[in-house]
Amino acid sequence: MKKLIYSLSLILVCVFLSSCATAPKPTPRVTKDPTPPSIKRSDIYHVVGPGETLWRISKTYDVPIKRILRANRISERAILQMGQQIKIPMATDPKPVISLYPSSKWRYIIVHHSATEVGNSLAFHKAHLKRGWDRGIGYHFVVSNNSSDRKEGQIEATPRWIKQQDGAHCKASEMNTKAIGICLVGNFNNQNPSKKQLDSLNYIVKKLQDFYNIPTSRVLRHGEVHGVITDCPGHNFPWQGFKNRLD
Repeated sequence: MKKLIYSLSLILVCVFLSSCATAPKPTPRVTKDPTPPSIKRSDIYHVVGPGETLWRISKTYDVPIKRILRANRISERAILQMGQQIKIPMATDPKPVISLYPSSKWRYIIVHHSATEVGNSLAFHKAHLKRGWDRGIGYHFVVSNNSSDRKEGQIEATPRWIKQQDGAHCKASEMNTKAIGICLVGNFNNQNPSKKQLDSLNYIVKKLQDFYNIPTSRVLRHGEVHGVITDCPGHNFPWQGFKNRLD
């Protein structure tokens, strides 16, 4: 009897060991990162604004300079002219290109509206030259409203910013010498700024605040500068809501 039990035990052990040897190993679960959304690209035509270079345009539309040169059959030595129309092959939607320069002069940010239904930095540059401003456009940045060949919310840096020059947007309290002027295209006594415009404004103001250590208390609408009598940037500008996003 003992021999029978011993034999059965050996058989069971062998069966168990055999099953363990042949049992498949568990396969680790592999998870793949979600496929990033494809970036939409298309050929566009861009009108060169004041202060724009091939480098800046290349960064704005994420297209290599050499590809832009080939598409327009121009050489690397070519100098772009304001108002010149150039082809941008396979361009993305415009991205903000905000260069930051070490400086201690910028202590305020002043927000304006253009009080016009349409416009861009080139249009304002021409208008300000006619008013006798030898350097043209008086703002440092312009935020588009989807007019005049610029996308809604597109941010344009003007020559006054690129060259770190004083503004010509608010003479009162000597703000031109110490305040960065940002103009949103539109008449906000008649309409509201778009969400894209406000998002772009929030983006650029925060970027400037962080770099130049400008507190929110020194982010002003044009009309609240001491010595100014104006409703700029308009009665419909949601000023308090905009300021709340900065805090």
